[in-house]
Amino acid sequence: MIYVTAGHERGIGLEVFLKAWSLLSSSQQEEFHLFVGDEFKNDLPSELKYTLVQKPYSHNALEQACDRCGPNDILVTMPTTKNELFFDGKPVSGHTEYFRKRYQNENLVMFFKSYDANFLLITDHIPLREVATKINHELIHSKIKICVDNYKKYFGHLNDVIISGINPHAGEGGILGTEEKEIVKAIKDLDLSERIIGPLPADGLFLNDSFASDKLYVYMYHDQGLAPFKTMFKSKGANITLGMPYLRLSVDHGTAFDLFGKDSANYMGCYYVLKLALKVIKK
Repeated sequence: MIYVTAGHERGIGLEVFLKAWSLLSSSQQEEFHLFVGDEFKNDLPSELKYTLVQKPYSHNALEQACDRCGPNDILVTMPTTKNELFFDGKPVSGHTEYFRKRYQNENLVMFFKSYDANFLLITDHIPLREVATKINHELIHSKIKICVDNYKKYFGHLNDVIISGINPHAGEGGILGTEEKEIVKAIKDLDLSERIIGPLPADGLFLNDSFASDKLYVYMYHDQGLAPFKTMFKSKGANITLGMPYLRLSVDHGTAFDLFGKDSANYMGCYYVLKLALKVIKK
């Protein structure tokens, strides 16, 4: 089953999900089960499987959906705000942080996919000033290994793992920083059948290369990877959490409060995510 959380009640999550879901065949639609706030009961099509939750909607929908997910299920989350989610009564800074606490695994992977492009982030929701101290060869090794193993499980094989540096020009041989030594050490320790390339300057990681489903691009921090990803693919991509007991997918856009209730939100990013979930669930 593909379980879906509707996201923030004043965001576009429910709108884009229902529009994208309506484009699917009836047999595909049956694969989905929505967790949504009880005030939206009258907005739901009769053919849709759903569970109504009480406020706070985002938190309760996520809790109940996670409780239902087994190893052969998929969780799809619509966007909410970071102040809507809690774990053990304490606020968390987003879905990924919630999962890390729920499954007691700080090395869960934040991974982005759009058609043939695969981007892995070594660090994600931390301040930029903490990136250099956070990155070490153990973290790099762990994140890449989790990503490669789970990619092969859910999406297919990889041939190349292409890794960026952290500093401009990948440190320029130590002139612009020495953090690349940690990346080199991690590469030496990785026991992968895939070809490992790097560290390379992040600003030109794929300029002389073409995207392919068998290539994984590895970036050291959030905006280093997501700036090019979102520039190229806009909202047509999936934010994916790897390393949990099941696969989690999310749309790669926010709540868009300014579009709530206007029936004008672009739902093609959500459609991409639903089709990706269907492809994996049938694998």
